[in-house]
Amino acid sequence: MPSIYYPSLSSDQKPGDQIRLVGEEFHHWAYVAHRRIKETVILNSGKGIMAKAEAVKIEPSSALLQITEIIDNPYPNYPFAIAFALLKNRNDELIVEKCTELGVSAFFPLITDFSIRKPSDNTLSRFQKIAIAAIKQCNNPWLPEIFSPQVLNDAIKTIKVQEYNPILCSERKPEQWLFDLSAEEVGKPCFMIGAEGGWSSEEFNLMQDFPDICLAYQITRAETAAIVASAQWLAFTHLLELKK
Repeated sequence: MPSIYYPSLSSDQKPGDQIRLVGEEFHHWAYVAHRRIKETVILNSGKGIMAKAEAVKIEPSSALLQITEIIDNPYPNYPFAIAFALLKNRNDELIVEKCTELGVSAFFPLITDFSIRKPSDNTLSRFQKIAIAAIKQCNNPWLPEIFSPQVLNDAIKTIKVQEYNPILCSERKPEQWLFDLSAEEVGKPCFMIGAEGGWSSEEFNLMQDFPDICLAYQITRAETAAIVASAQWLAFTHLLELKK
């Protein structure tokens, strides 16, 4: 069951409390999904807190919901980030959608030497709306943080300030794969995904000290690379858990 984005939901609330659903989330729930009285709904704060609730009253512009269960989800044990170049035809929106479904913790949009698309005034807000829709669809309790687009040099500084470890996903197809690295080498990774034209020589030089990995035997599209990196990270961390 898809959830409803309700960012003001908190762990202080308890079963029996009533809340009011309004605005766009109410409209979609009541008029698009055609929900009814007594139906169970799932509320998603995007900050780890989720709840089950029952609709007790539906009015023309709002609904009264009564909480039946509060679920406090811990922050992921293995957070990761994706840094990606802005792509033509808004294919970068697929990166935000699918990687959010896979549990990414942060996005760092990049303006690279071979980027075709430049950020617009609504680029960040558009990414945020897509991420919200994705956590609702897959019931991911954690909304990823999305940073404003930056040129590569500035983005690398921001990534490190946020305590992520940049991992270069290289079209040069190095022999090293993610599973060849140790947990210490990977750390809290931020997978660096270039534009469709790849990375320039200057950008490779800028990232020459980063661990670099191959994601696939073939050269993939940028949006595919981001999704593959996310999926491989989930498998990598699952193996870490099995070894404990």
